Amino acid sequence: MSRTPVAPEPAEAAGTAETTDAFEQFVELLAAGPTGPKHPVAPGGPGLPSWLAQLAAALFHGQDEQAARRWALRVHTALGRLGGPVPFDVVHDWHAHAVAPLLAEASARRGGDGAAPDAVRRLHERALAGQRATRTEWTEALGPALTQVYGHAYAYADAYATASVNAREYAMDNDYGEEKAAEFAAMYAKLNTDANARSYADANALANTRALAAAFAGADEQAFAEAYPFAYVHVYALADAERAEPAGRDERYRAACARLADGLAEALDRAAG
Repeated sequence: MSRTPVAPEPAEAAGTAETTDAFEQFVELLAAGPTGPKHPVAPGGPGLPSWLAQLAAALFHGQDEQAARRWALRVHTALGRLGGPVPFDVVHDWHAHAVAPLLAEASARRGGDGAAPDAVRRLHERALAGQRATRTEWTEALGPALTQVYGHAYAYADAYATASVNAREYAMDNDYGEEKAAEFAAMYAKLNTDANARSYADANALANTRALAAAFAGADEQAFAEAYPFAYVHVYALADAERAEPAGRDERYRAACARLADGLAEALDRAAG
């Protein structure tokens, strides 16, 4: 026997509409892209500290549109379940269980030392257990780890190719001949790119270590927001995506963002109980 659909009660229909509107406002906030420490909050949506708004917007943009919307719904739902301020432990949880494993794997693929990301992971795990590390401990761990991260994130293949082309053109213009020009281009490209990559990694690590150490040691959400955490999403994903072969880099970047996004949603779920 067929049944006539029953219309929802007015209050129920209104609640659904409000939820839908709140979610769409949340998506609009993320789609607008990450800004700085004064990142706006969607009116009527779940409360977002600036650091989380930055992370969420960056991760939203790092994924395909459909995947990003599905992920945004997970985050929106978790925030609704949390029903209050987002604890800073989510930051430690995300780094310990999503960021650190990603960076350790990126280092292992390059034959690097996994001790640096592991040292940072242990400090985040300690913080989750209620054992707060000092700013000095964070600084000592973050310095080598960030140097490694930025080194992996440097667009080495592109920089090498550009340096090689320029060096070969110079050599040919100065009558080196084909063979000598090729040798000069290879030597110059390696020396130039290695030096630039080291400078890039060292400078970025130096610029960011103190700010992050202060934020993590003090569980200070404002300090973390003022460290522009959306930029770390980009560098973490690039550290995984940048390899010797440029082919497939965009896909690797999106996959890394999706993995980091899942980790953030899971951290929020754990915080919401």
